[in-house]
Amino acid sequence: MIIGAITESADTETGAASSGENGTALIHFFTMSDAIAWAEMQSLTGAYGTSGTRNFCLCTVINTDTQQHRWWWGGQEYTG
Repeated sequence: MIIGAITESADTETGAASSGENGTALIHFFTMSDAIAWAEMQSLTGAYGTSGTRNFCLCTVINTDTQQHRWWWGGQEYTG
């Protein structure tokens, strides 16, 4: 199973834990490439939330079959 999650989000780019919007999404993907594309786009600096507030998201993608865990912040992968 491939799971994508917004682990933390913030309303400033200084750090993901600076707001109370943490744990805001969990999505099941059928392919790793879809999950990676989602994580890159969702984590891009300046993505807007429903309230018009800028959201900066720390996104993770986990493949439970291979135990692979990858993460993105600001559209950049920081895995490893």
